[in-house]
Amino acid sequence: MAASTRRSTSPLDDDAVVMGERIRSVRHERGLTLVELAGLTGMSQPFLSLVERGHARLSLTSMARVSDALGIRQGALLAREATDREELDGVDVVHGDHRASPVAGSRRAWQLAQLPGGLFGTEMVGTERDGEFAAHAEEEFVYVLDGVLEVELHDGSVQTLRRGDSIAFASGRRHLWRAVDDDGYRVLTVTSPPGGP
Repeated sequence: MAASTRRSTSPLDDDAVVMGERIRSVRHERGLTLVELAGLTGMSQPFLSLVERGHARLSLTSMARVSDALGIRQGALLAREATDREELDGVDVVHGDHRASPVAGSRRAWQLAQLPGGLFGTEMVGTERDGEFAAHAEEEFVYVLDGVLEVELHDGSVQTLRRGDSIAFASGRRHLWRAVDDDGYRVLTVTSPPGGP
């Protein structure tokens, strides 16, 4: 086989590996086989195997199906776990560590301290200029910390959000977001179970 047509045996990138490891870990915790997870999500077992090894990436729609099947929030798959976390008598503290910028055309997310009542916080940075419509079971609040974020709703309306702007989505509301320029965006997101904490 010529080198130009040989498939790479390396993972896509560190983000793909981290997500794949998280899916495998939760799947094992739930006592599910890959075949069972494939049946629950409607995806093929070979594809999910590639995802778990970091050789393929889930779309946002597929990520929602996997997170639903595993009984966890979509953000728990997308966000990197905090590496410097302290739990002190009912108080969750996360110390900010060095957070790398996203690869051009992508996004990265990190878990923040978790709030009582099922609130889930992440910090997300991104430079992707296209997006995919997705909906999730959680209600979502997004606050722009820096840059410009464009949010498109399923009805075609578009909101351009700048530093200090925010937007909230009801559970199940289909939307996509994207960067409007190469500088990208940095946002704080908080999700909660439907109906609030």
